[in-house]
Amino acid sequence: MNWPLLICLLLRIAPIYSHNYDFKLIYQWRFLEFKFANEEERTESIKNGSFKINQVRPIDAQYTYNEKSGKEKIFISIPRLLPTGTPASLTVITNETRNGSPVIDPYPSWSWHLNLEMCSYYRIVSAFRLWADECGRLWIMDTGKQGDNFLCPPQLLAFDLETDSLLYKYELTSDQYQNTSVYVIPMAEVESMEDNCKKTWLYMADPLGGPNLLVYNLERNVSWTIQDESFKADPKYFNLTIAGDTVQVFDGILSLILSPKSDPPQERKLFYHSFASIKESFVYVNYLKNPDNFKKPYGSPQLFYTYPTTRDQQISVDAIDSKGMIYFALLTDILIVKWDPNTPYKRENFHVIADNNETMQDPTGLKIPPFKVNGKETIWVFCTEFHRSKRPLAEKEVNFRLFRADF
Repeated sequence: MNWPLLICLLLRIAPIYSHNYDFKLIYQWRFLEFKFANEEERTESIKNGSFKINQVRPIDAQYTYNEKSGKEKIFISIPRLLPTGTPASLTVITNETRNGSPVIDPYPSWSWHLNLEMCSYYRIVSAFRLWADECGRLWIMDTGKQGDNFLCPPQLLAFDLETDSLLYKYELTSDQYQNTSVYVIPMAEVESMEDNCKKTWLYMADPLGGPNLLVYNLERNVSWTIQDESFKADPKYFNLTIAGDTVQVFDGILSLILSPKSDPPQERKLFYHSFASIKESFVYVNYLKNPDNFKKPYGSPQLFYTYPTTRDQQISVDAIDSKGMIYFALLTDILIVKWDPNTPYKRENFHVIADNNETMQDPTGLKIPPFKVNGKETIWVFCTEFHRSKRPLAEKEVNFRLFRADF
């Protein structure tokens, strides 16, 4: 037997295990319960259909921590994918419980989530993913959509995590989104923490309209959109199978992560990939900061790099630590893995750090916050089984789980 050849073949299909991440279950839910003013208000919300308890499905979790005060918060976002039934799209976990699970409170208050058809200044229609930066700010990209329809223009919001007050609000202009647009993620790059962190850039992905990458300069309060072939979905990967369930995903560019702040400014990268794809790409952020590079759609392909090797299945979101290691979930295999981007992008270089087939299906939230807690980094995995979102939640099973590991 040709043993070297056999070992080589096994390495191509078998992941490398690295069990130095001790994931602990922090919270779990069968159903999400909101903090209503009283029991009568909750009952009325269920009765009139504004709260459909078996249809409310979250997508992201964001942990925040203040080193000086030791104050911790965990935010949960729930996109309004249906015309009715979701009372609030951005919430914070409370100390209260109901049926053994933590109650969530609309953030920053109920008033932001009501009477959305009025499109008031202080509103949050529908939020997908969140980002807390190192300046104590929570960034939200509000799609402006309820179901498939725009109620209001998409907007970028930033809240002060100490005071829960609105810091910044930026509405997109009509030429920066289409009927199909869904801006799903804000990724903040803080260039400098001087002058109240005004030197900040935001990168936002729109996987369905275009698809587009939106760049926003906080200091100048301007934005522009970018298109490239590497943002597009690949029809060969529209079908996604997880735990025996097959769903269709048509999303282009979905996940955005920045290489460590320790990288020289000219070399800092924005990694990204399309959901319906098996490729990984990056672009130097220095190029993105010059709108003259993108006067024509698809006009600067030389600025975007796609790895020549690929993975063997779809992934959704990913995260990156302070050393530049990238983490993501192989969705079909139900594995959380770590990859060193200085090595080729292929299976034998993906080190498995978690592999629970029952509890870690479809992590739609995966975060490593850009701050340490007691000298350690934390990785958060929010498993929501979103691939089953077309059907009601299982009544007698845990549907959502939030895990944490310190390293």
